[in-house]
Amino acid sequence: MDGVWVVKVGGRLCEERDSQERLARARAALAHPAVLVHGGGDAVTRLQASLGCEPRFVEGRRVTGADDVAVVEMVLSGSVNSSLVRALAAAGRPALGLSGCSAGLVRCAFVEGLGRVGVPVEVDPRVLELALSAGYLPVVSPVSLGPDEGPVNVNADEVASALAAAMGAVRLLLLSDVEGVRVEEAFQTEIRGDAVEGLVAAGEVTRGMIPKLRAAATAVAGGVGEVRIAGFASGSLEHIRGTRVLPGAGSTAHRGAVARG
Repeated sequence: MDGVWVVKVGGRLCEERDSQERLARARAALAHPAVLVHGGGDAVTRLQASLGCEPRFVEGRRVTGADDVAVVEMVLSGSVNSSLVRALAAAGRPALGLSGCSAGLVRCAFVEGLGRVGVPVEVDPRVLELALSAGYLPVVSPVSLGPDEGPVNVNADEVASALAAAMGAVRLLLLSDVEGVRVEEAFQTEIRGDAVEGLVAAGEVTRGMIPKLRAAATAVAGGVGEVRIAGFASGSLEHIRGTRVLPGAGSTAHRGAVARG
């Protein structure tokens, strides 16, 4: 399908009702076909804490043991996904809740040392294409399939990047509570993909911004037309600005996660 956008939402956009409703109205007003990918890490952290578990993170990734992944799946593929689907329906946009496990949508390799944490290596976008062609908005939880066919916890920015590349998306928006990328306290309107690892090594970006920037760089290298990291305050998806991530100098498009179908 031509002209597809992929929109990833995190932070309050995933959880707070007012933010969900504002996002749903903006999506309902968008003329382009789109896939919505969501996070929800704060909700996972709260449930882990209520169960007496102490979350641990490595470069923005949640260390996820066998027991932890059940909590992640319950929150992300359950409550967060369902609440977004309801908000979209209320805004007049029929939505279909899915996860990376649905119809083998996203298959992953394990990240060494982090337990049941994965990175996308293969995408089969046919279920998304079917949903879009039938007039539904796919809402995708990032929980995906591991090499053993069990669920794995995957960073939502990385899932969105992989889906965007596999579908040949014209635009990828990585939206959260931050307006964009800051380096030495200065807001960046543009960052080249080949500068990302240098920023990570220098400690200029930390925590959750590390996988976000890497996912953005992977998407532009995979041929996605436009990639932006931004907040969502305007009420319109058409006018998002934030930080645009550009291809590296002299780079040529290639695909990270292999598309099937």
